[in-house]
Amino acid sequence: MINITSALKDLNISFEEISEIRKGENSDTFLITSRKRKLVVKKFKNIKFKQITNAFLNKKIIDQLVTKKLFPNIIYYSEEKDFLIYEYFESAKNNKDKFFFENLGKKIREMHNIEPCKNILTYEQQLNFYKQLLQRNKEDQLVTKIESLFDDVNIQSSELVFSHNDLNINNILFNKDICMIDYEYSSLNSKFSDIAKVIYEFKLNKLETEYFLDGYRITLDKQTEKQIILWQRFNLYIDYIWTLLIKSNKELPVKENLKDFYLKRFIDFDTKLSN
Repeated sequence: MINITSALKDLNISFEEISEIRKGENSDTFLITSRKRKLVVKKFKNIKFKQITNAFLNKKIIDQLVTKKLFPNIIYYSEEKDFLIYEYFESAKNNKDKFFFENLGKKIREMHNIEPCKNILTYEQQLNFYKQLLQRNKEDQLVTKIESLFDDVNIQSSELVFSHNDLNINNILFNKDICMIDYEYSSLNSKFSDIAKVIYEFKLNKLETEYFLDGYRITLDKQTEKQIILWQRFNLYIDYIWTLLIKSNKELPVKENLKDFYLKRFIDFDTKLSN
């Protein structure tokens, strides 16, 4: 907290209250409140997962995200200091209708059209880092499963785009417009990784999925539907792996319960693929 307050003073940013929103594996997030505005401050950590979070604070990337209104207005950022301050974006709890899902599809397409920076990682490179961590923990069976599921999505035949890679519901904000936050894990990846994640996270039915894909300009045919299911299954497994790798979170269920939790969802995906 002392580092945050001193940094804010150095930047001549006044505030009346500062509170910690979230303490994460890769960053700590704070809400700064004054009479005139609210700001979000993120301080990224230089830890083992740093190797897979290299792109977000790159000037070329972040300038495009702000210009396209795919991220809230930025007050200050420093790639060298791993420090980011942006305006608080008040997310509404309005009904998610046809217009919302079409607009969300358009926004994600715009994000995928971001021109990547020179040294951005590919998703496969990020996966290799995960596999190295698992091998150190003697989890070779999990590595084999990752490779098998990754072969199924056949990313080699896909056009690689700038992908968010973590589009859970909490990272998609909306009121009059839609923007995304927490791009730390972005990389070059198949467009279907983000698309499948959104459909899964929002629990979209078929009609809502069609609205969403119409906004993205994709037709929901059998091949697209299969690709979405394969990526949903793969994303779910990576969520499972990531959860296993976070050793410091004391609130996590024991490993056996965690495995059962994800296994039930895998059965659902396998059933869909066999139909």
